[in-house]
Amino acid sequence: MKCLRHITLGMIILNQLIFLGMPSVSKTEELEIEETIPAREEEMVDWDDLEEMELTNEDEEALLRQREFTPAYGSSYSDDRLNYWTLPMDITDEERVWEVLMMPITVLNGSSFSRPERTQITVRSEPDLESTGIGVVTCETQGVHVLEKGEEWSLIECYSASFFDSKVVNWNRLIQGYVQTKYLKTVQPDSSMGIVIDKLTQRLYLFRDGHLYSELMVSTGKSNAKQPYNETRSGEYLLTTKVGNFKSDNMTCRMAVRFNSGDLLHEVPYVYSRSDKGYKKQEDALGKRASHGCIRVQRKLTPENINMEWIYEHYKKNTKILIWEDWQGRQILEPEGDTKLYYNPDKGLYYHSGPFCNESPKIILEAFDYANLDEKPFASLERCPCCAPVFRKAEIEEINLLHAEGGDHDPILTQARSYCPMPQKEYIKIKGK
Repeated sequence: MKCLRHITLGMIILNQLIFLGMPSVSKTEELEIEETIPAREEEMVDWDDLEEMELTNEDEEALLRQREFTPAYGSSYSDDRLNYWTLPMDITDEERVWEVLMMPITVLNGSSFSRPERTQITVRSEPDLESTGIGVVTCETQGVHVLEKGEEWSLIECYSASFFDSKVVNWNRLIQGYVQTKYLKTVQPDSSMGIVIDKLTQRLYLFRDGHLYSELMVSTGKSNAKQPYNETRSGEYLLTTKVGNFKSDNMTCRMAVRFNSGDLLHEVPYVYSRSDKGYKKQEDALGKRASHGCIRVQRKLTPENINMEWIYEHYKKNTKILIWEDWQGRQILEPEGDTKLYYNPDKGLYYHSGPFCNESPKIILEAFDYANLDEKPFASLERCPCCAPVFRKAEIEEINLLHAEGGDHDPILTQARSYCPMPQKEYIKIKGK
């Protein structure tokens, strides 16, 4: 009988996960379902089992809560179709993530401009060229969510791709406004691979053949008071032109690929050095925000032999890249205690995600449970820079506290947005540029 109750509750939870639009089963409904099963008088209550079921239910509720966060979270417009804007930001749902990566993307046609991929079109508050600009969209590479399509004007939704020199500054805010319909065009993305960047976990997830193939650490943009526009813009994009190497301050960035005007996907930068020490400072920052808006990707090989160099050599034009927003309220769910991690017991420095790692390619690593990560001899181990293992519990708690409901994980950007949107000439007056 106890087993039957587990199956019944499991089916309820499974149905909730499949049909996200259905309301969650309330405690009252759970009691009514259980009461339809006759209880045997001799059945004893196992309190350990009940506690385990309660924890499981709490975990499922947390998962369901996190699946409410989509790229269009908080939008007043609804869409029943599966697309980037309605996809729950859940990297474990490989089938639907891949489906969205392979879907056609609507972009703005910049062919009439001299520099199409560097041209931005103003999103208007009303279907009129004289109406107020509320944000900008980058032509050719940035996807938009078409809410209403008209003959002359269309209502769209997107994250404003404003840079410091954009006509309208409104940094990475989800907006709804109008563009001329003549600019809309549909592009079929390349089918060989797709990429997801999650700003909450600071990871790059590479998909191939319908599945998550490899996971790499990244650094996305970090705002500061003088440069609030450093925030990496969220949204749906296409990888297009190879830019190659470029300089940023005293750093060299290699193998850059354009995805949003001045925002590029490139290898973690280095300062010139006769050894690998030139990479150390920026590589130590991988897994945290650190860039000026570009996405810095690890150069060290994952267990699948993937790094930025591999992406640079194998991606094809119009590979789709999804960038997920770290909405306030999004949380990283802690791994199960029996999740396997690995280490080298012979003076190894790192903990790893699997039994093989390119950090120690000739060593078969030994397994241990995530629940023991903060105990000896594992407590002193650092996260491996190659295989992107899970965060420690304290790290997850720190990230989740920063992103807790009602908080503000980026007060600098929040303050900067208080005077957005505004035309570029007004911004120049304020910032003196």
